[in-house]
Amino acid sequence: MNSRRFLSLMEALWAALPLPEWLPGAGERSWQQTVAALLQLWQEVGRFGVVIGGPVSWWPPWVVRDPLPQLPLPIDAPEPNLKLQEPACEAPWLFTPDLSPESILTPGQTVIPLLPRDPLVEEPFLLVLTPVFSAVAAQGYHPHTRQRGMMVSFEPEVVHRAWQSLEQRVQQGRPDQLAAWRELAIHYPLMQPHVRVLARFSSLLLLGNLAESGSSPACLPPARAEVENSPAPPTRPEDTKKGRLSAASSPPSPTDSSPQSQSSGQQSSLSEAELLRALIHEIQTPLSTIRTLVSLILKRRDLPPRVREYVEKIDRECTEQINRFGLFFQATETVMPAATPGEGRRLQLEPIALVDLVRQNLPRWQEQVKRRGSQLELQIPDELPDVVSDPKALEAVLFGMVDRIARSTPAGSHIRAQLVSAGELVKLQFQVNTPEASNAAADSEPKSPQAIGQLLVVQPDTGAVSLSLPVTQTLFRALGGYLTVRHRAHRGEILNIYLPRQL
Repeated sequence: MNSRRFLSLMEALWAALPLPEWLPGAGERSWQQTVAALLQLWQEVGRFGVVIGGPVSWWPPWVVRDPLPQLPLPIDAPEPNLKLQEPACEAPWLFTPDLSPESILTPGQTVIPLLPRDPLVEEPFLLVLTPVFSAVAAQGYHPHTRQRGMMVSFEPEVVHRAWQSLEQRVQQGRPDQLAAWRELAIHYPLMQPHVRVLARFSSLLLLGNLAESGSSPACLPPARAEVENSPAPPTRPEDTKKGRLSAASSPPSPTDSSPQSQSSGQQSSLSEAELLRALIHEIQTPLSTIRTLVSLILKRRDLPPRVREYVEKIDRECTEQINRFGLFFQATETVMPAATPGEGRRLQLEPIALVDLVRQNLPRWQEQVKRRGSQLELQIPDELPDVVSDPKALEAVLFGMVDRIARSTPAGSHIRAQLVSAGELVKLQFQVNTPEASNAAADSEPKSPQAIGQLLVVQPDTGAVSLSLPVTQTLFRALGGYLTVRHRAHRGEILNIYLPRQL
């Protein structure tokens, strides 16, 4: 069978319901913490079962030299009659394209060769089967959005899809091991995880985040080159290997000096961009972890209504903050100078149905505004031409616009949005009408936002951080359009977004 006919593991996991947990933008640190947590769970059930991974080995000799703190009670088997006394002797399975002796770190493991064009070559994964739980984690590109991130699931149906996808590789690469592979499925049937397994996994991920300031909770293999938030995967495996070697030999440093040909102003910009990207990553990583744990909790059917309400609020807040910082990251790539030629994401302008994009996001926008005590209504004509822009970037920037309006508008305001055709352009207008009581009480205009570097501003009255207006206008120019803002004393402001229509 030609390896090009194989689905990627991410495609297999996302092929049907139930869907795995998706962590967009999850980087190397999140991946290593997930691997460490799953392997720690495996140890805590007595190392019963089998560990399957690739394209590099995820088991000894490097895990776990400095174990994570233990809970007072170990994880018990869900069945009282199941006796776990002696560790099982199942050899790990490794799916890899690299069959050199130095790459096979664990003696005795079953190695399944992968052809160079197999998409699994570029998707680090770990699958664990035990008598107590089964789980799968994979890192790569979302099959629909092409955004880099990570998928995790304890759902038997999702693990089964991963198992079937891997079985195709076994059948092609090592047909002599197919019987042994299927025997594992008989010995370790898939089952719903015990609630204590999910709780322990959650605590291990949180402990992993807390332990980053000290010693590492698990000594993992050398990290792959950081490629999160990259628009597309590498085209050749050998290119990825070169990137790993380059990253290992000369890690990037925020204090590296710029080329002599750059001006001092450029050096300052690059330093600020690198700092912001590092801070954004540090904030998004724990938020993504919390959102994943919240998703696992919300799958419980026995949650009390009040508890579910609180957990859903946590999920909304985490999602909103992740989206906000994702927009900030987009701005550093689009507005600030690139540190190296070709760095950053190029915007891909294409025809899009602006009406559909706005309607899909309207419920989320209205929820944002409602939480700030105001209302948002939208007017859309029956027919409106498509526009030319970058759909993902436009969605993120529009989210930032609504977020800015919601945070800077007095409670009780009415925000009227409308889409209209304007010649060769399409206009999306947000008109803010502040309440009369607020106007009468306001003796002076609100304090002007204070700049934080070149990118961000903070509103002194509320402490809200957002993109500065010039940066937002630059983003809209990169999206093929432009933004105008008209301030009305004590009455709110009018924002007009113009985008070119498809000819």
